[in-house]
Formats: sequence, structure tokens, C-alpha cells
Amino acid sequence: MTAFRSSARRARATGGHALAPTLALATTLALAIAGCGAGTTGTTPQASAQAPTPAPATATPAPTATPAPTPSPTAAPTDAPAAAATGNPEGLGGFAFPPGDVLDYYVSQGFVCKDPEPSTQAADYTSVRCLKTDDAGTTAIIALVVSNDGVTGNAFAGYINPAGAELPDKAASAAHLGGFLAAMLGTGLGAQAATWLATNFGAENLKETFGTVDALMYGENDEAGVGYYVEMANDAFMNAPAP
Repeated sequence: MTAFRSSARRARATGGHALAPTLALATTLALAIAGCGAGTTGTTPQASAQAPTPAPATATPAPTATPAPTPSPTAAPTDAPAAAATGNPEGLGGFAFPPGDVLDYYVSQGFVCKDPEPSTQAADYTSVRCLKTDDAGTTAIIALVVSNDGVTGNAFAGYINPAGAELPDKAASAAHLGGFLAAMLGTGLGAQAATWLATNFGAENLKETFGTVDALMYGENDEAGVGYYVEMANDAFMNAPAP
């Protein structure tokens, strides 16, 4: 179990619809993963989180993720909007971009998003989860939990194989999770967080704080699947009353 309140990642998705992409989130990611092995693949386990209406922003080119061959891990979105420079712009809950921008970017990358649902963890929050399964059956997950006034409070990403399978490929897992950290936290803090994840990849329930957001990495192996996760939460979400 994680130290965070959200248990949405355990819910298996059974369908969904793609949110129409209206804005692109620009993040060019460079990840160097040291000592990463490979696992096997499977079918489509999935998770849930939260977000309401996208907020307007300037459209920018879509990013690409490129694992670098060097042993020293780094991750830095190089062409993100200027608002992401601090990694903690005012009014975004400690995250770098409005939730709609993040969702639209992942939809543009082929993710399919479920209908928003009320959070089961925090009152006045809504969750949405987006999923992408590759040809081998490994599922990439991203999920946002957003307040009624449009501020992200909790977010997580997973890279999983079905229950009973081996762990998914470490390099691919770290690239997806590190990219999500960068997309959520912006150029500066996102690079720090992705480096933290790559350096400690595979650690169980390892927690760190980036700006005003707590991050947690962990693995999971249960009926929902087997794989790796990273989760972020701010104080507003953690202190919100239960529904």
C-alpha cells in the first residue's frame, strides 16, 4: 500500500473514450536508464484518477521520449511552456500545467481516457484515467485527480503487465514514469524527479518532495496486475475530507 490516499490505480478499466485533443503539452524528454533489464508482457490491467475541464494554454509540438545510452540518468523537458520553469506555478497546486493540457497531450500520444468519475478518496475531486496498451499487451496508465475548481491534487502513472506475468521492461517503465513526472512537474522539478526515479528505480515506497508536491514510487503485484508506479499528491488533496 502507498502512503497516499488514492487507491484508484487498483481499479481495472473496461472501456472508455478518447478526450478530443485541443491543446498540446510540449515536453522533449531525454532519459538515461542505468542497469535496466527486461520483463515479459500480457493483457490489459488498468487504473483510475481524476480531472475536469481542460484549461486553455498555448499549443506546442508533441514530445518524443528517447532513452539515452549513458549510465547517468537524467530527464528534462526542454521546450515546455515558460510557466513550467519554476515547476510550481501559482494556482496549479504545485504542478506545472493545467490538467486539461496533460490529458490532451497523452490523448495525442494514443492514450484512451475513461469518463470522469467522482473521487472515492477526497470530497469535491473528480478522477480520470487514460490507458494505452502496446502490441505485446503491456499497459501504460496515467491518471489525474482534480478539484472542482480545476486544480490537480493527485496524479499517478503505471506501467503494468497482467496479474501473474513477469514485471514489465524496466527501461520502458522508467521512460514512461519519468516522462509523466516531467509532464506534471515541468522543466526544473520534473528533471529532478525523473532523475530521482531513474537513480532509485525499483525501490519500494520511496518518497521524495519536489516543490510542494510529494512523490512516491512503488511496485504492485496483485489481481490488478504487476508493474511499476509513481504517484504525486499535494497537501490540498491529502487534507481534503473523505466523500
